[in-house]
Amino acid sequence: MSYPTQEDELRAKEAQAEGIKQAEETKFLSTFQTTPARNAGRLSDLANAIVSNFNRIMEEARQDPYQRQEDIMAGMKKLLQEQINVIEARRAYTIKINPSTALKEEKKA
Repeated sequence: MSYPTQEDELRAKEAQAEGIKQAEETKFLSTFQTTPARNAGRLSDLANAIVSNFNRIMEEARQDPYQRQEDIMAGMKKLLQEQINVIEARRAYTIKINPSTALKEEKKA
């Protein structure tokens, strides 16, 4: 009987994360397909560009040595966290201006 190594466990976690990423990408991109017609094409193109650029950066990073990959991933995580802060601030502002735009979960709170 063979026991999984730490590398096997990390690869399994990476595969699981990849599956979640694919599902979230699909959900993210489908959101822009339901926007008003005047903006739908442009928003859809921008959303696709965001996803493809992120994937390209991650693929490029995998070509570097592990130490460099760690630095790239840490920087990417920091950048994304700042972008999340911007998104949350803009969402809060939008909801404050027009409370009817809040998601169901936020209306309950």
